Amino acid sequence: MPRPADTLLLPPALRPGDTIAVVSPACPAAASLPAEVGRGLAALRALGFRTTTMPHALGRRRWTAGTVEQRLDDLHAAFADPAVRGVLYTIGGDHSAQLLPGLDLDLIAANPKVLCGYSDATVLLSAVHARTGLVTFYGPALIPQFGELPAPYPETVEHFLRVAGTPAPAGPCPVLPYQVVDLDFARREREQRPRDRSAAPPRTVLVPGTAEGPVLAACLPSLRHLIGTPWQPDTRGRLLFLEPSEPPYSPATADADLWHLSNSGLLDEVAGVVFGRPLGWSEDDRHAFHEAALDCLARLGVPVLADLEFGHTNPILTLPNGVAARLGGTEVTLLGPAVA
Repeated sequence: MPRPADTLLLPPALRPGDTIAVVSPACPAAASLPAEVGRGLAALRALGFRTTTMPHALGRRRWTAGTVEQRLDDLHAAFADPAVRGVLYTIGGDHSAQLLPGLDLDLIAANPKVLCGYSDATVLLSAVHARTGLVTFYGPALIPQFGELPAPYPETVEHFLRVAGTPAPAGPCPVLPYQVVDLDFARREREQRPRDRSAAPPRTVLVPGTAEGPVLAACLPSLRHLIGTPWQPDTRGRLLFLEPSEPPYSPATADADLWHLSNSGLLDEVAGVVFGRPLGWSEDDRHAFHEAALDCLARLGVPVLADLEFGHTNPILTLPNGVAARLGGTEVTLLGPAVA
């Protein structure tokens, strides 16, 4: 049987020469983005990894990459393959929750690997961690990060390798001084030039203080899919890292989702809250959400930090679910190793 989530199961560290399997548990975008997929695979190989693309990762069936059974088969086969050491989402989506009833948690717990993605990957990352204790990784995906043009942002790669490739505490999360502001992916491909960037807004302390607890990182709308299900995570004592989705997801919608989490009780006993830096929001949007978040969270009496560099922004940090971390002021420090 899977182990309880309070007993951490560390996957083996990713090393050059290891094989990373690419999966699409939700969105079929990989079927229509061959350039991004090709760049992503090439970038992984340039880092010294081998790659294998699971049979349905490039598929399309309506709004998913395949049937529930096909997507489960890909995920289970990746975990069962002894040659595979990492399992990487191609991109997020909105339908990973369809896989939950069929997840072979015994198989996953018996074959621990680095499972990484973000956005809708929240669902599988949180559920697998909650039910097996496996450290899962809220970090880069194949298409949006490794498939960036002309190459992945070095800050994204460096932190991913530090967290998922080194069996030692990653320490303070580095401040990433710039952000990508251009959302016109078609222009990027058409003109074959990198997306525009600007100086990043600073991390913002909304409620001062210090706290420690295991990491739980999630996308706000995706975490809602787990409320009231057998896979709902236990947030008690956790440092909860929450980030908004990309536009048209708005501050008002994020506010509604945050109150949904609050009303469900998921926020009641958290050690602290850290919000991700939003993508495509104006300064007014950011400040409006800060005010809204304070309206919702002030009663908790825990430290709150905004604009940490993870999730839908770029470049991004990698956050390991289950690993102890400390929040103090604008600094987040990973205190334990995420891999063995």
